[in-house]
Amino acid sequence: GADGVTDWEDLQPQADEATSDRDSKELHRYAMEHGLWTPDPGVLVGGPEEEPPRRLTNAHFLTANNTHTTVQAGATAQLRCKVHDVADHETVSWIRLRDHHLITLGTQTYSNDDRFSVSFSQHKQEWMLHIKYAQVRDSGDYECQLSTHPPMGIIVTLNVIQALSEVNSGGEMYTQAGSTVKLVCRLRHYTEPPTYVFWYHQENMINYDSNRKVSVVNQGGESTLQLKGVLEEDSGNYTCVPSNAKPSSVTLHVITDEAPAAMQRASAPAMQSAYTLALAAFCLALVNL
Repeated sequence: GADGVTDWEDLQPQADEATSDRDSKELHRYAMEHGLWTPDPGVLVGGPEEEPPRRLTNAHFLTANNTHTTVQAGATAQLRCKVHDVADHETVSWIRLRDHHLITLGTQTYSNDDRFSVSFSQHKQEWMLHIKYAQVRDSGDYECQLSTHPPMGIIVTLNVIQALSEVNSGGEMYTQAGSTVKLVCRLRHYTEPPTYVFWYHQENMINYDSNRKVSVVNQGGESTLQLKGVLEEDSGNYTCVPSNAKPSSVTLHVITDEAPAAMQRASAPAMQSAYTLALAAFCLALVNL
């Protein structure tokens, strides 16, 4: 090159004629010392990035990702996971994501909670997670995972709701002695009807009480208790207890012939007091005019 400076191109013929590793190393040392060659930055930082490992599997999920399952408390929750073409060396497992707890591996259960179990259908290619007597605390995300490298999976969200019951809007109920009373217990927030509904008068279950004119009719999420010819002794608390919902109650007051007069006498002082207050307020308004 000009001014006696040797260019890298001038060295190339020598590099082509080099026949030994020693000559090649000397040539590169000379080029680096004279600023004629700069190493590839990728070499200085450890080489190019490695490609992520590829999954070598023919399996694929038939169940969509991010599905939702809703059950009510006390029922059995069933979380479905269908995987097609699982190899013999591959395993399907269920994991609770809240605490990354391994629940099942293949057809084996690895949870101390005996409410959990798994069933496998060869025909459907389905691994189903069962949770008996589901509780609200069981709500959350669960992953059905296949043991590929890296693992692949889908997420199923479980929502456990608490059903409620209500009897005649609750509170107090009044009826005349000798009349027929109907108490209706209705369920709210339920996904399936109860298998049974027990009715209690105070502490005693009365569904099958033959000494009373009692009848119970259950239909869907509703249970009706009918009492014929009620007496004063039928007064008290009546509680509806469904198999899969919180109980509720109502207080029944049976009024005899003497009761209305007694109630009127009891209400007289209250009426007199209300009249006195109204008169005082009227007089105070006149004074302020």
